[in-house]
Amino acid sequence: MEQPEAVRALVGQTITVTEALSGMPNSRPYRLRITEAEMTSDPASGIVHVTGDRFRMDGTPAIRKRGPVVGTTVWLLDGWTEILGLPDLPPREWKLEACGLPVYSEHQRAGIAARIVDLGAAYRVTVGDVGEDQAVPGDEVARQVADALAENGMRVDRHADGVTLRLRQGNGSHMVLRPVAGE
Repeated sequence: MEQPEAVRALVGQTITVTEALSGMPNSRPYRLRITEAEMTSDPASGIVHVTGDRFRMDGTPAIRKRGPVVGTTVWLLDGWTEILGLPDLPPREWKLEACGLPVYSEHQRAGIAARIVDLGAAYRVTVGDVGEDQAVPGDEVARQVADALAENGMRVDRHADGVTLRLRQGNGSHMVLRPVAGE
């Protein structure tokens, strides 16, 4: 698969891996000389998989019991192009907003849903090709999204229009939530 320009530009660079790039909380920053870079196979994700040699922040090789740390693999989260000052990725029709995990508490799921859903808007819900006639209030949509995030493999994607959401299960079935103008 042909990789975008920004991904190809990563190979050969030495970057500082931080929590903002990798999503690993409370991790100590380190340097990574990238030898391989590849986008994930998910077209809605801006996540890139990089492999390289690990260095301490002072530039000396990171050492473990058996020698230098080589072949370290890291997933750089969506937004990495902006952080590293590289060209933007090609536009995507759908962009990953959140993934469902059973380990999320109810409170965490509600917080994620409140961040994603416009609580003041009304939404039309389409499941497959069947749409509902009645507009659903934003707080009810947020509850549905929060409940869906309890399922492993559930994804919440945002359309390129910036407002339409899609809940997609691992098997490919999905529900589209489109805000209604003027209601």
